Amino acid sequence: MQKHIRENGNVIYSYESLENVLNNSNINFIGNNNILFLSSNLKLNDSTITFNNNNSIGFLCSGRIDKLTVDLHNDNVLYIGEYSYFNPNSHRYMALAETKNIIIGNKCLFSNPIEFHTLDWHLIYDNENGIRLNQSKSIYIGDHVWVGADTYFLKGSMVYSGAIIGARSLVTRNYYSNTVNAGNPAKQIKDNVFWHEDCPKDNSNNDKKYLFYYDDNFKYTYSQNEFLSPKAIEEKLDSLNTAQEKLEFIYDAIYCNKNKNRFAYFKDMPYDIPLPKYEEKFKLLKFEEVKQEPPIPQPTPQEQIKILQDKIKELETSNQKALKIKNHLSYKLGEALIRANKNWYKGGYIKFIFEVIRINKEHKNSSRT
Repeated sequence: MQKHIRENGNVIYSYESLENVLNNSNINFIGNNNILFLSSNLKLNDSTITFNNNNSIGFLCSGRIDKLTVDLHNDNVLYIGEYSYFNPNSHRYMALAETKNIIIGNKCLFSNPIEFHTLDWHLIYDNENGIRLNQSKSIYIGDHVWVGADTYFLKGSMVYSGAIIGARSLVTRNYYSNTVNAGNPAKQIKDNVFWHEDCPKDNSNNDKKYLFYYDDNFKYTYSQNEFLSPKAIEEKLDSLNTAQEKLEFIYDAIYCNKNKNRFAYFKDMPYDIPLPKYEEKFKLLKFEEVKQEPPIPQPTPQEQIKILQDKIKELETSNQKALKIKNHLSYKLGEALIRANKNWYKGGYIKFIFEVIRINKEHKNSSRT
């Protein structure tokens, strides 16, 4: 595994070389002490992730992610679980601010376009007491969640494992496991359902293979011993001071947690519970450090102007020298001889004698002046 050292304490962890992972994608570190963790078997295509300030984490797991634009503004965590799929036909946008997070589980399917915002983009205050009313909040999405086209996730959205969000929905609240939800704002319209990722577009009316599915793989149940409470995750992240500490917690408690029902939740179930115990596995990883070559110093605007002025002077000097050579007697006589040689069959050498007399006369006159 590689640890790519960047300027100002920024780091990229990658199981493979960045050339194999990043395809036409840009990682921009503007702030300090940020971390991007790229899991194995990941392809990040046509995407841009920008760390605008300090101490944020991007943690992208196995799978293919296309056309994703992310802005992490300060002390944020973005986690996208294994083999969660984003339809490549249009861009997705994620905005994280005010130390809030976006956590997405495994094997989720997202149509397009989709946007995620942990903040309102302007501030709202109470008229009477001046207290701010629209605090930023994190977004949590469980495992095996299906999200339809043209859907917006607003701050505080909680979508638990096995849920379905219909197209053109505005997601704003809790949506429980194995439910169907849709609308603006989205609300539950059906429960006790599950979904499968197969697409029936090529199925004929006579084909019965999709009429029944008897497996319980996508039926979720609440387990207090397995449940990763978003409240407990938030409290743990808030208690950690550095991006490295947060990375190790995310790796150990979420990435390495393979429990099916870790994000399964239903109405009125116990929610405010501590995190299950987890092993500290990140510290066992071995890294090969890869340091970025220092950038070639670029001249300041003042230096660039000075360089340009010097080049202009150099060109002017060269031009003056060229003009002096061109006006020299021997240069003009040489040109005349060349013309005579080219036109010898037209009496070029006879004309050359008269040309020499003319040139010599002009030269003497110019010398007197």
